[in-house]
Amino acid sequence: MSRRRNGRTDYVADAIYGPFANNPSRNRAVTNERMYLRILAELSVNRFKWVGLPDTIDERFLELTLFHQALCVFYFDKDYDRYLALRAAGTGRVNMYDNPTTFTTIGNGNGQTNKTLKSRECVPIWANFLRVPDSDICYLYATKLAQVDRTIEINLKAMRHTSVLFVDENERQSYVNLMRQVDEGQPHIFGTPSLDLSKVQAFNLGIDKDQVPNLMLVKTRLWNECMTLLGINNANQDKKERLVSDEVAANNDQVVAARGVSLNARVMAAEQINRMFGLSVSVGWNPNADMLARAATPMNVSV
Repeated sequence: MSRRRNGRTDYVADAIYGPFANNPSRNRAVTNERMYLRILAELSVNRFKWVGLPDTIDERFLELTLFHQALCVFYFDKDYDRYLALRAAGTGRVNMYDNPTTFTTIGNGNGQTNKTLKSRECVPIWANFLRVPDSDICYLYATKLAQVDRTIEINLKAMRHTSVLFVDENERQSYVNLMRQVDEGQPHIFGTPSLDLSKVQAFNLGIDKDQVPNLMLVKTRLWNECMTLLGINNANQDKKERLVSDEVAANNDQVVAARGVSLNARVMAAEQINRMFGLSVSVGWNPNADMLARAATPMNVSV
């Protein structure tokens, strides 16, 4: 909740000091979101397999750059006498096809790899035809999956304590100790004769026992939706609702279409590299990507 001073939100307290405040609930939510982001990012950068790249090209760096910046420039560096594929930015004017006429590479370290290249000296490798990174998909669905996970955790804990107790203030600590032992799962809980349970009033929170399985179903559907957008094959996880052959074919068509969005831009770049530098570079779908995604899929829930 935002802090307010004189009727206005305190930006400094929320945006600057807030992230450093010790908040276990928020810390857990952030960790959960970061976990899903890491998993989805790993799956995203492992979707494609490059063949025939020069030994001086780091395929991992290439795909990470496309994931974050959507552009990696392939060229032959005369100073290093080797082929390089580095992050870059389009600079200068664009031609009639909206393609940059020059690129400025962005290197690490002492800046020796920061160079301005003309379009005839290099080949831009774009992440897709819109030239935007796929990281937004992973960020968005990592947030959604983390929110569902946190809701499941809250409901699971509420199922263990489904009531709010109204007790006398003088006996409050006794009931706190009692509930602590219940939370710890103690096999036996001992009370004193003075502990009058008849004076306790309980308010039932009314947690639905079917809510957690339904949330798990939502989580699995969110995962499959994300996999479809990334072009990764995903199977229906709802044991209650089996897909017919037409629905399976429709889902496969969506996966293939989404896969082609990113693959076509890479294939075009590989063809341009081969024409410009006389190499035999090719790129295709990584057959292990679907297997990795299936291994990371949230567990099925029978409903």
